[in-house]
Amino acid sequence: MYNVTASKNKLKEIAKLQQKKYREETGLFIAEGFKILYEAIEKNINIVEIYSLNKLNDLKLNCPVFIIDEAGMKKISSTESVCEVLIVAKKQSYDIDKFKSLNKLILIDSVSDAGNLGTIIRSAAAFGIEGIILFGNCVDLYSPKVIRSTAGNFFKIPVINIASVDELQKFFKNHKKIATALSASGNISFNECKKLEKNIIMFGSEARGLNNDLIKISDKNLKLEMKNNVESINLAVCASVIMYEMSL
Repeated sequence: MYNVTASKNKLKEIAKLQQKKYREETGLFIAEGFKILYEAIEKNINIVEIYSLNKLNDLKLNCPVFIIDEAGMKKISSTESVCEVLIVAKKQSYDIDKFKSLNKLILIDSVSDAGNLGTIIRSAAAFGIEGIILFGNCVDLYSPKVIRSTAGNFFKIPVINIASVDELQKFFKNHKKIATALSASGNISFNECKKLEKNIIMFGSEARGLNNDLIKISDKNLKLEMKNNVESINLAVCASVIMYEMSL
């Protein structure tokens, strides 16, 4: 169903979804570009509306499509360059019982950089991670920058939020918790880690490292050896390297 025009008030309402407050109030989010549109259709994501510069005649869609000009698209887009298509979709939710049955998980503690989180999601999808747990005070999963940084891979892997260590222990008691912290003890090799049937590899923020409470409940520690007296690397790089090693 095509709607030729969208009112100024309509565009203002959509533009508000760039803000976390309005995403939380409405349960909606925006995502830009044809890659994310195609992925959303493939994964049966609940798309509420689509805003496009041109008619999408080659797609079977069950939602309104607003044809708007570049000026209108610029008002609702989160990027400086005008995208060709933008979707408004409902946030996803995952059944915790189904999620805890997954074997290969990662936990990200208090990641604040949207680009890092998006890159981690992209790498997790590429290297066979089955699910991601966001722990602590993380950047909003549905931030437009997070979605952009996944490069069209946002819907390929389930992501949930866990509020506390107690909740983590309750739902994932059968998973081995593997820390990635310089201060943790009981190192485990990549080969040993691969043999574990169920595991959660836990990554801390660049600013503070892994939460001490998470270190305390960890079963082992996975250490990424570095050379030339380099003490640390970018969180997304570290997580991507470890996920790659685990996929071999």
